[in-house]
Amino acid sequence: MKKQKINSQTIAAIGVMAALVFITTKFMRIPIPVGAGKTQIHVGNSMCILSGLLFGPVTGGLSAGIGTALVDLMDPRWAPEFWISFINKFVMGFTVGTIANLGKNRTVVKDIAASIAGAAAYVVLYLLKSYIQQVILGSSAEATMAVLITKGTTSGINAIIAVVVAVALYKAIAPTLKSANIFRDILK
Repeated sequence: MKKQKINSQTIAAIGVMAALVFITTKFMRIPIPVGAGKTQIHVGNSMCILSGLLFGPVTGGLSAGIGTALVDLMDPRWAPEFWISFINKFVMGFTVGTIANLGKNRTVVKDIAASIAGAAAYVVLYLLKSYIQQVILGSSAEATMAVLITKGTTSGINAIIAVVVAVALYKAIAPTLKSANIFRDILK
């Protein structure tokens, strides 16, 4: 994998994709109450995966992490966790960008596999964070299990939506971006 330069095009790509992650997470969602916690069905993860597919591991990871961290910072209930969300979503975008760009040939199968791997990495990290929070709160095993089942279900739905939407969007817009020379130096 060749080293990516940080230039104005890279910064612009991070800003555009972080904004899309923010908008689709903050405004295109269905909140689901989980006791004192939170979870939601949203299309924000599709933009996190799309970032990795379009721009590779670092730019994709930063876009996903920054956009999601900004969502958390806008809500006092979630603000203390912004750094965890940044790390989790960075891992998602980074994983997608790394796997999708392995080797010389880029295929739909590889993009789907990369997207599934990125979504799965996020779900595992999110459930691990949720489990740790429940332990710290002193929740019973039954309450912890109920929270994890609810969050796991919504995360699974989000993952399926994200993979389908992101791969379809990538296949639809990447050729147009390439032919229009938009982000030509960093587009994958």
